[in-house]
Parts: sequence; structure tokens; C-alpha cells
Amino acid sequence: MKNETKKSGTERLKQALNELIACPTARINMNTVAKQAGVNHSLFRKAIYQEIKLEILTAQKIRDAERKNRSSAEQISTLKTKLTTVNNKLERLKNEQKKPSSKTIKDTEGAMIARLVEMYRFNDLLRAELLGKHGETIDVGTGEILKVNFRKD
Repeated sequence: MKNETKKSGTERLKQALNELIACPTARINMNTVAKQAGVNHSLFRKAIYQEIKLEILTAQKIRDAERKNRSSAEQISTLKTKLTTVNNKLERLKNEQKKPSSKTIKDTEGAMIARLVEMYRFNDLLRAELLGKHGETIDVGTGEILKVNFRKD
């Protein structure tokens, strides 16, 4: 009768191990297998359970490797997503950098208007000087000099 109990315990442990292996997210170790089988984990101290104990340890190593690979794949996926986001932001910033800021545009427009006003002031001064010295006549519409009197009478 003792052999049937031990065999029954081994069978239950193997069945529990197979169930845990079938579930890809389940942790595999001696405690979880014993709990799944409904036995005490102290059974693994007995020599007759050494074979199942080795199977559990092998399955545990395989599951840990699977989890590590899955974790690495998730990290790679997350990093790829972040890289795409950062590249998009970098491209947007490069495009924004090519465009002058509104302050730069206003400053440039202000400098150009100031320069234009200065040019008109010099133009008016030259006209006044030409009119005073030479009595010239200028077409207001085109800016063409119509008549210049180089001799002062």
C-alpha cells in the first residue's frame, strides 16, 4: 500500500508539473508544483522524489529563460517605441529650428523699415540739395530727373 501512495504522489507531482508547464505565465518551482499537486513540498527531501525534483528544476530553468527572453522582447519593443517617438520629436524640432521665430521676424522687419526710412531721409536731403544748387525738376511719380540747371544764373 505504501508503494501505491508514493506512486500516486509522484504521479500527482508530474501531472501538476505538466499543468504548470502548459501555462506560459505560471511560475515553476518546487513549492508551486507541490501546491498544485496538493502535497507538502517537504516530500522533495525524500530520495524517491529526486527524479521529479530534477524535472522541476529543469523546467524552472527553462521557464526562467523564457521569462527573461519575453522580458527582453518587451523591453526591445518598448525601446523601439520610445526611439520612434524621440526621432519624430527630433524631426519636428529640426523643422521648427529652420523657421525663424516670430521675434526674429519682427526684429528683422523693424530693422528693414528703419533702414528704408533712413534711405528716404537721405533721398529727401539729396533732392533738397539738388534743388538748391541746380534748380532741378524731378517727376514725382517716377522719380526721374527732368531738368537740371548746372549753371547758376
